[in-house]
Amino acid sequence: MSEEIRRFTHLPSDRAPGPDYSGPGVEAELTGRMPEGRPAERPERPERPERHERPERLERPARLERLERGGGPYDDLYTARASSALGKVASDDGMLDVRVKAPGELGGPGGATNPEQLLAAAYASCFHNSLTLVAGRQGVRTCDATVETAVTLRKRGTADDYTIATDLTVRLPGVEPAAARRLVEQAHGECPYSRAFMQGAEVHVHLA
Repeated sequence: MSEEIRRFTHLPSDRAPGPDYSGPGVEAELTGRMPEGRPAERPERPERPERHERPERLERPARLERLERGGGPYDDLYTARASSALGKVASDDGMLDVRVKAPGELGGPGGATNPEQLLAAAYASCFHNSLTLVAGRQGVRTCDATVETAVTLRKRGTADDYTIATDLTVRLPGVEPAAARRLVEQAHGECPYSRAFMQGAEVHVHLA
């Protein structure tokens, strides 16, 4: 698809269910290899078409057929834990430990990361893992793929009525456009973050 950009927008009412998913990168990380179907050698890239002046925006992606896997509860595979206190966030294992400040656009001092940036980074990484898994099952190499995510904080009226919106831009150089579109739609249906945004995540709040 060369540098062609595919954009996906989901409104709150667009709740397309995706297939059951085993987790971001679980197959590759647990087995140390890509799923079966990935070719040993990189295929020759087709000639790149001219880049579109304006990217195509898919207002409502085609709904993906749910895979019948018997249903039932999900099994916990991994739990990440982090805390926020005194202007910084940190994970329980110390791998993440950063200062957090509101950006200048929100009247803050800036100079540090913020929740929207952290969410954008997490979503981009998770979606990329899902794209790699989906492509690997179909024998498509995606080592040059990139996923860019924008997270926008929105407010309605003068009350404290806030929400967020996300926008994904996926690039799959060297992949035929129709195949690239199919891969991105399938990854969108399997990515746990995408499914959480589209279908609603399970949330529990506790007072300690």
